[in-house]
Amino acid sequence: MLNIIDLFSGAGGLTEGFRNNSFNLLAHVEMDEATSKTLKIRDAYYYLKSTGNLTKYCSYIEGKISYDEFLAEIPEEIAGKVMNITISEETLPEIFRKIDSQPDSNTVHGIIGGPPCQAYSTIGRARNEKIKESDERIYLYKYYLKFLEKYNPDFFVFENVKGLISFKDLDGYNLLDKIKYEFTNVISINHYHIQIKLINCADFGVPQVRERLFIFGYKTSMQKFDFFKSLEQFQEKPPIIKELFKDLPKLKSGETKNTYSSLLPSEYVSKNLRNVEIPLTQNICRPNNENDLKIYNIVANERIKNRNVKYSDLPSELITHKKSDIFLDRFKAVNGNGFSHTVVAHISKDGHYYIHPDVSQNRSITVREAARIQTFPDDFYFESSRTAAFKQIGNAVPPHFSKIISQNILENLYAYDR
Repeated sequence: MLNIIDLFSGAGGLTEGFRNNSFNLLAHVEMDEATSKTLKIRDAYYYLKSTGNLTKYCSYIEGKISYDEFLAEIPEEIAGKVMNITISEETLPEIFRKIDSQPDSNTVHGIIGGPPCQAYSTIGRARNEKIKESDERIYLYKYYLKFLEKYNPDFFVFENVKGLISFKDLDGYNLLDKIKYEFTNVISINHYHIQIKLINCADFGVPQVRERLFIFGYKTSMQKFDFFKSLEQFQEKPPIIKELFKDLPKLKSGETKNTYSSLLPSEYVSKNLRNVEIPLTQNICRPNNENDLKIYNIVANERIKNRNVKYSDLPSELITHKKSDIFLDRFKAVNGNGFSHTVVAHISKDGHYYIHPDVSQNRSITVREAARIQTFPDDFYFESSRTAAFKQIGNAVPPHFSKIISQNILENLYAYDR
């Protein structure tokens, strides 16, 4: 088994792809409380699955037992892998101590994760520029380096937003160049080969145009290979959104419906997302006011004609914002006959940018539909509210692509067969 540590875990999208018989997750480190609960529930799911007893899991996600009652059934060595803690100079000793207390922690083969990306994002960059000198988020990657220095893993996977490519440090120099230099020259027994590439996850079976920056590093003492070149063997075409949603029930704004439709799921959904042992959950849709629903109807109809509607082009009686010339694309429908645009954490604030492609339903997408676009399996449960769930989904690495990353590492770094 290859031991890995999961930093800045989020809901565990990157982690999900490493949950197989070849990897052992020593610890997750995540600062957000609701997200940490999600990680604990997922660890519990895999534990119960390994014991052949998912009844308790089904009882919990259906609301029949409480969170505390459910976790009381899970051994501490499983639930205790999640550390709900902010990584800082003050907390590092405690985090290291907890990781070192885990069985098999003497050898760490890999570290995965990526620090919060808001500081690097091109969205809101002008606003962030005003707080740049005091924005500690810019240098969270340095804590990642601390883990590399201490544990000296064979490899690491670092993920972040496209905006990091163009982000300038306080001295005006490109921050990514500095990160690459520091990762290459980690103070450890071995230095690292560093490879960096912008990846569109839609090229790898994810039904969403999602460009993310990946940094892959591995020890210079290991056999050399081109990580991103070898990824190309895993390229596949994603399903269109209509196929992705086909077996989910129809519903209206504000409704919840946790039963599958009578339509058979697509091959992609059957293979990757749907679990016949687990009931459908979190298929919940936001309520909307009458004005927004009128806009949704217009936008969804125009999307069918391959047209996006600018806010300023809406009928005047529907325009309620004074500055109608700002954020012209504030309303957008998902393309039912193609792939979705990028799902981001803003979906937690409103659903205007993610209107369902079926005009007859006239609503934004549900939590479960957003999770499917991100390739989270239907048996994945998000804590602790609809808003928190949307945020976790928007921030995640698509698990389908993460699985490809782990397979690529196994085949090329360790010469394991899939």
